[in-house]
Amino acid sequence: MTQINPDPTDRASYWRWVKAVTRFCDTDANGHINNTVFAQFIEVGRVTLITQMSADASIANPWVVARVEIDYLKELNFPAELDVGTRVVAVGNTSYSVISGIFHGSECVARGRTVLVHAEGGRSTPPPAGEKAALLAELSGPPGVDTSGGEG
Repeated sequence: MTQINPDPTDRASYWRWVKAVTRFCDTDANGHINNTVFAQFIEVGRVTLITQMSADASIANPWVVARVEIDYLKELNFPAELDVGTRVVAVGNTSYSVISGIFHGSECVARGRTVLVHAEGGRSTPPPAGEKAALLAELSGPPGVDTSGGEG
């Protein structure tokens, strides 16, 4: 497995970004953004990353989410505009991992890690060579280029 270990709470660790906003309906009984909504923010970042990589290579083949981890670091309330950074951090024979950072201004309010597995016929299989090459290129992408326009 080829991997790197950037700090998911540091904006400089990311170069792929997507904007997200909280909605009133995202709040829980305490007025905080509900924990389940953070998984949606991470999903949007991951899907955006895959879409952006598709311009470079066909990443549309059958990748399935095998694991999602989320650490909640700060309370978040409505309304809030967020930046979600996503980065490939590991590429294996049949899987890859991404980290995500959810930032409110310069502050990281949550971090996540997702493992995706290339699967066909219900079994993990190696991806096509072009997809693996795109993932490896993403792994060595330019760290520290914050294109979100957020505070850094």
